[in-house]
Amino acid sequence: MATPHLPEDAELVRAAQQGDQQAISTLYQRHVGQVYRYVYLRVSNTALAEDLTSEVFIRAIETLPKYEERGVPFLGWLYHIARGLIIDHYRREKRRGPTTSFDQLTLHAAGDSTEEAVMADIEKSTILQALEHLTEEQQQVLMLRFIQGHNLDETATLMGKQEGAIKALQFRALRRLARFLNRDSDESE
Repeated sequence: MATPHLPEDAELVRAAQQGDQQAISTLYQRHVGQVYRYVYLRVSNTALAEDLTSEVFIRAIETLPKYEERGVPFLGWLYHIARGLIIDHYRREKRRGPTTSFDQLTLHAAGDSTEEAVMADIEKSTILQALEHLTEEQQQVLMLRFIQGHNLDETATLMGKQEGAIKALQFRALRRLARFLNRDSDESE
């Protein structure tokens, strides 16, 4: 059975800009999962992530007639919108970065012992707290590379940067993250 031709985002965007509802739907279905994961990892709250993801697509549809690719793919543009909404959310809340409740941390495999589960929660919480000390761009590059699974080239394209700039940004982010994690482990001893 032949695989049906799946239009590229650029084709879909052009059709969506002309009012094609099916193109808008396809763009949404194609990218909603990635945008949701990106938002969720920044806010650590399911309901808030769903609300912000919806807002990303509302804003995208509202501004779609003005959208121009300019070297950054459509998904990169969606990430840019998401990043702005997340920043706005934290400004409104007068806090920076994700906060994690105990309930959100207790996602474990059924075979984990209580001690293993508690240690995993502590590690997750420590990493989330350390991530708060990174710049927005550093957080974004780490999420795209290590959580979303994009390679260097894809990350560079999504962020509208050169591959070398992404390597440098990733290096600085990992170094800074390691410094915070090492500082925390030194203080706990």
